[in-house]
Amino acid sequence: MSGGGLPELLQGRAAFAAKAVQLVRAARQELLLRSDALDRALYGGEDFYNAVKDFLLSSERARLCVLVRQPQQAVHNAARLIELGQRLSSRVEFREPTAEQGEIDPAEWLIADRRALLERRSPESLEAQFWAEEPQRGKLQGEEFDAL
Repeated sequence: MSGGGLPELLQGRAAFAAKAVQLVRAARQELLLRSDALDRALYGGEDFYNAVKDFLLSSERARLCVLVRQPQQAVHNAARLIELGQRLSSRVEFREPTAEQGEIDPAEWLIADRRALLERRSPESLEAQFWAEEPQRGKLQGEEFDAL
């Protein structure tokens, strides 16, 4: 991969949540979020909500695309984020995998501007990896996201 940089290893939900907020605050044009059900502890909090809101209002070009595997649970877990997406519907897209796609990998990603990437292998995982500047990895993950 470009840069060949090693990721920063994160342990625990609090570290993941803090890094997610940092990543959103650093984003300029695009955020791609892939999640099982928008875990409340990670995406339902005030800090994440405010960071996303500030990002979306920072530029007319700012876009957020969210792919969730369990949309009904996601609505319950991150209601404010969902409501923000409904209010700013021209800048936010919510999607779910289609039946034709079958079961998709449960990995959770947050990608900023297809350059920075926060990833954990599953919703239950307490370990995550963060790449601050890895454009090739971000581009490839973004293309995989677009295909879903």
